[in-house]
Amino acid sequence: MNARTTLLSVSALLATTLASCGTLNRAGKDLVLGVGTPVLMVYGGATDGAASAQNVRAGLDSGAGVEVLAFPFTFAYHALEHGIYGIVHIIDFPLCVLYGPAELAPNGPEIKPLDIYQGTWFDKWAAKKSGTDAESGEMVPAGN
Repeated sequence: MNARTTLLSVSALLATTLASCGTLNRAGKDLVLGVGTPVLMVYGGATDGAASAQNVRAGLDSGAGVEVLAFPFTFAYHALEHGIYGIVHIIDFPLCVLYGPAELAPNGPEIKPLDIYQGTWFDKWAAKKSGTDAESGEMVPAGN
């Protein structure tokens, strides 16, 4: 086998594995969130940690001091949580090569992005669109 034949074979294989929109959306979401994990850890840890610290204050029916003392612990917990979510996306990214062929099968699964973070640009395509039923002609509302 020469280099040209090998390159064409690999290109055809990659074209079939990345042919579906579901696989590309999943890979895109995995890549963006995997690369953005350090930012997500700080941002998610701060926002979720602040909300949890406020809940601690409300739950203990106490003052601002308790909220301030609870924040470092809630921040650390939520930053670790978002770090683990990022690692999951990093691990899932190379597996997207296998999702394309699975989705090409006639009775194969519908590939969707991971649902750890909801409402991203990559999730919008998966939402069912409203439209017209082909058999009855009635309007079909949007929804999963």
